[in-house]
Amino acid sequence: MIRHRLDIAIVGAGMVGLAQAALLAVRHPQLRVGLLEASTDVPQVPAEHYDPRVVALTQASRELLEETGAWAEISDHRACPYTEMRVWDAEGTGSVRFNSRDVQMPNLGHIVENNVVVAALRARIDALPNVELVSGFRLDSWWRDCGLWYLQPRSDRTDLVEGLNEGAETLCTRLLIGADGARSKVRDLLHIRSQDTDYHQSALVCVARSEKPHQHTAWQRFLKTGPLAFLPLAGLGDEHHCAVVWSADEELARELVMLDDQAFCLNLEKAFESCLGRVESVSERFSFPLRARHAESYCGPGAALIGDAAHSIHPLAGQGVNLGLQDVRVLSDEIGRALKRGLEPADSSVLERYQRRRRGDNAATLKAMSTFKSLFGAGDLHWRWLRNTGLSMVDASPLLKKRIILRAMAV
Repeated sequence: MIRHRLDIAIVGAGMVGLAQAALLAVRHPQLRVGLLEASTDVPQVPAEHYDPRVVALTQASRELLEETGAWAEISDHRACPYTEMRVWDAEGTGSVRFNSRDVQMPNLGHIVENNVVVAALRARIDALPNVELVSGFRLDSWWRDCGLWYLQPRSDRTDLVEGLNEGAETLCTRLLIGADGARSKVRDLLHIRSQDTDYHQSALVCVARSEKPHQHTAWQRFLKTGPLAFLPLAGLGDEHHCAVVWSADEELARELVMLDDQAFCLNLEKAFESCLGRVESVSERFSFPLRARHAESYCGPGAALIGDAAHSIHPLAGQGVNLGLQDVRVLSDEIGRALKRGLEPADSSVLERYQRRRRGDNAATLKAMSTFKSLFGAGDLHWRWLRNTGLSMVDASPLLKKRIILRAMAV
């Protein structure tokens, strides 16, 4: 029995899915938007400690979050602007500094914990009358008929579905958007293949307290075994905490995970060249494998993929979420364009325009990240000379630095 009819259904309530729902609801009050989430957990932002998972939000991403109405809550809670970025090679003297003064801007971006962004977007979703969060909905099967998608949750989970009428089994929607991550169920059910690259690395994330303040600077050192980033955090009373993202070859990553906190602090401090003095303490560490994935198509009949469902990249430049939020902006633009022309949001021309505008840019970014990973992982003298010379040349060119900063801020 069809219990729920939607104009647009978004599968996945992470940052990108939430942002897509909020932006569509704000721009188009006439649309009925549903956000389908497998989990029933309510995101919490602990007052006493940081989430080690963070995002480096660009100016373009901040502007999008401002439009949804979520940015005020984020900035009032915990968002750390960074005014400088320092990058250097562990196997040479090459280095580069980017400063917001180079482009006459107050900052280069903001480091924000994942759970802060999610909580703020969830609060906006709750306040918008034309968007509904359907929790406990694990997409199991679907079919398409007369231009509509019919979605069914897994039968053993229907008792968890909230927000639907009693006994609800099937959702009906005009447009389906997959925002359900790198292992996207929507992508699989659309039979869209992806090109996968295993980096044979894992990323370790944690929060470190340092002896010296972080100076509102994002730090990144390129080691032969992978990049190490210290990203500044604020909001708990001092400026001595950084989110650490250490991408390391699999064998080294396994060894680092097994260390006790004291030994890990010493290894971390050494790898970071004690740039902020002693590493005094670290939070619980988390590890996840690093793979690049790019869907061969971003759309199917009446359906589109956004965020990690369409593309996932190496975290060395921190652009994953920003690319996903740009997917959100472009798809929302194309849906708005369609509505003005009297077209269905799921019209093939709408989805194809979205794909043309986003897939090429994302492919170029994925290629660049893979090239950087290979370049900074190369150990022979020629490549070491090349990358150190390149970093030094960029640092010596104000014009080139300005162009790189403006390009990065626009993502």
